[in-house]
Amino acid sequence: MNGLYWIRNELRLEDNLAINAFLNECQRGIIIWCPTKSSKRAGSSRRKFLEDSLAHFNESLKTIGQELYIGESDIQYEIEKILHLFSIHKIYFSSLSAIEEKNDEAKIIKFCQKHDLQYESFDQETLIKSSNLPFEISAMPFIFSDFRKKVEQSLIIEPPVALTSKRNTPPPNFHYHQTLTTHPSLIFNGGEKASHKRLQHYFEESKAILTYKETRNGMLSADDSSKLSPWLNLGMLSARSIIYRLYDFEAKHGANESTYWLLFELLWRDYLKFFSRKYGNKIFLEDGIKRGKHYDSIKDLDKFNQWCKGATTEVFINANMNELNQTGWMSNRGRQNVASFLVHQLHLPWTWGAAFFEEQLIDYDCDLNWGNWLYLSGNGSDPRARIFNIKRQAEVYDKDGLYQNKWAP
Repeated sequence: MNGLYWIRNELRLEDNLAINAFLNECQRGIIIWCPTKSSKRAGSSRRKFLEDSLAHFNESLKTIGQELYIGESDIQYEIEKILHLFSIHKIYFSSLSAIEEKNDEAKIIKFCQKHDLQYESFDQETLIKSSNLPFEISAMPFIFSDFRKKVEQSLIIEPPVALTSKRNTPPPNFHYHQTLTTHPSLIFNGGEKASHKRLQHYFEESKAILTYKETRNGMLSADDSSKLSPWLNLGMLSARSIIYRLYDFEAKHGANESTYWLLFELLWRDYLKFFSRKYGNKIFLEDGIKRGKHYDSIKDLDKFNQWCKGATTEVFINANMNELNQTGWMSNRGRQNVASFLVHQLHLPWTWGAAFFEEQLIDYDCDLNWGNWLYLSGNGSDPRARIFNIKRQAEVYDKDGLYQNKWAP
């Protein structure tokens, strides 16, 4: 059987159910990545990190006799083009949560049904598979604390799977458009190897995980937080791999509140992904998911551009925005502050800020980005608007001004 693996946010060989099925079932096959609507909206830093990650994944694929094909257009167009050159019997892909990605999946399923092609999707985006939740997604608790308590009562996290077949599944012999470029100057290197190197450092070498809860709001040190999100959100590292590595660490060194807090954050990640599946397009609306509540904002492009460029009246905000613009990265504490400032001080649409983050963040994830912005605006699952006193935040989290001196001198 010949197969096609349509890869999106799982640029890894380890803990990848889809690639295992593809390799074990197909005699010949193609692994293809195609630009998405979101990737086309990427700014320079995010685009470079994506390109770097795709190039590193291609190197990994070469170790199993495969290569990554880069499509020029959307996946349906590329499949139609490939079918003129190569016979395909089955299409493999992983199911994602965001509405644009869900729509793409629906189109491919319809295409397969029309052309009598087999297809199989894999649920491996989240820490907890949807089938292992103690409720249907349509009935998931609205508030995160209720969601967390329910899932923790019967927590089922399946162990990561190894690459079960290194059998050569040769690609077809035809030329296909692909451009794969590495960017070694990035502050985060792409690739599965880099993700495991970071995991090894954070857990075993520095053991910084033991103080994660106390240091996670830091803004300057490399080990203030795990900084696993760039690899996690592009699928070079799975949430299950992180947790089982954490279990091993706790068995050797003991558990504490900080080691639990990493699980807590991954449950928040799952919550936002299942929330996105449940509410679909509503998470992108300025008025959010609260019927009858109107979100008042001022459509002031000049103020928005000042915020984007780090040219506001608040040095702390400017420092965070400068770091984002120059590197594609910002700490979690910084993200909350700049979002609060845009929404509650400048009274600009929160959707403008979320869209700018989509362009800039190298660890951009649709469900997490839009879900967090919606939550902070007060139009999501929490009725309380998250309003930060920016000057007080700067005093607490940058009391010596070192961060501000570095990024907004």
